[in-house]
Amino acid sequence: MASSLVLPSTTQLAGHWQLRQQEQVCELDLIAQPNGLKGDVQCAQQWLGEKPQTWLPTPDGILLINAEGTGIAHLSRQKDGEYTVTSKSGLALILQRTQ
Repeated sequence: MASSLVLPSTTQLAGHWQLRQQEQVCELDLIAQPNGLKGDVQCAQQWLGEKPQTWLPTPDGILLINAEGTGIAHLSRQKDGEYTVTSKSGLALILQRTQ
């Protein structure tokens, strides 16, 4: 199965996104180089338990990384432009592309 997964480029995933938890929304921008995050990162930190600083594409999703370089959340690809993760507190989070 792993051989059928394709690693997307950072350019393909860069852009405007919304991290949703039920009715609440955090606006995030995934920056292609140097894989930075902008937007309401403090909002995302509340749900993730740690502040995401950077990100990396994976064959099956997106990995959010803290300042120490440790992965804090792996969002699994559900379909084009939609990724999900369950936070440490048990919340279902959805990351959706807005553009």
